[in-house]
Amino acid sequence: MRAILTILGIPITLGAAAGFLVVGVLTLFGGVRATQDQVVPGFRPDQPGPLERVLTLLGVWGPILLIAALCLLGAIRIFSVAFGAL
Repeated sequence: MRAILTILGIPITLGAAAGFLVVGVLTLFGGVRATQDQVVPGFRPDQPGPLERVLTLLGVWGPILLIAALCLLGAIRIFSVAFGAL
């Protein structure tokens, strides 16, 4: 019975890990698009100083990098659980 549950659980676990990786990649992709399409063009008419530009980019990219890192760590942990069950 345990072998059957392991065989059924491993693909589900790998799918969840792949889902975490997809969310991380899409987060990075969305951050790049938002920066290119919204943030940088918004700097042109306002002419903010360098500190304001850095703080704006940090405010945008801080959460993006945190989400991507947590998704990557979650996927790594889920992969290790799946391969540990083998």
